[in-house]
Amino acid sequence: MAAPGRAEDPLELAQILHHVGALVTLALGALGLARPEAAARLVGLEPRGRLGGSELRATYGGFFAALGAFALLTRDEVAFALIGAGWLGAAAARIGDALLHGGDRSVWRAALLEAALALLLLAPA
Repeated sequence: MAAPGRAEDPLELAQILHHVGALVTLALGALGLARPEAAARLVGLEPRGRLGGSELRATYGGFFAALGAFALLTRDEVAFALIGAGWLGAAAARIGDALLHGGDRSVWRAALLEAALALLLLAPA
């Protein structure tokens, strides 16, 4: 039994960080679902034709939203870690590309965001 005034099952810091990372992933997915054009501008893409718009909504919307929602609903540490590994891979690929081909501030900011999300989601529990 928990002490008076304390929650029965308080979230640990790592769990809070995991939830924040999953919420940001879900929010980015919600943006891609609701406003794929805005998501495209955010990442510097321009969809071509109906398939291009559908791809943005599916990948930047549905995929990210489903990942974030699944982790939040299940609270499964493997789900949080898998999303974190994905963000880490994105950051590593972006940094590699910037080092090989040069990167402006927007590229480095994107890599920083991806790395930060990876750290949140991969924080040891």
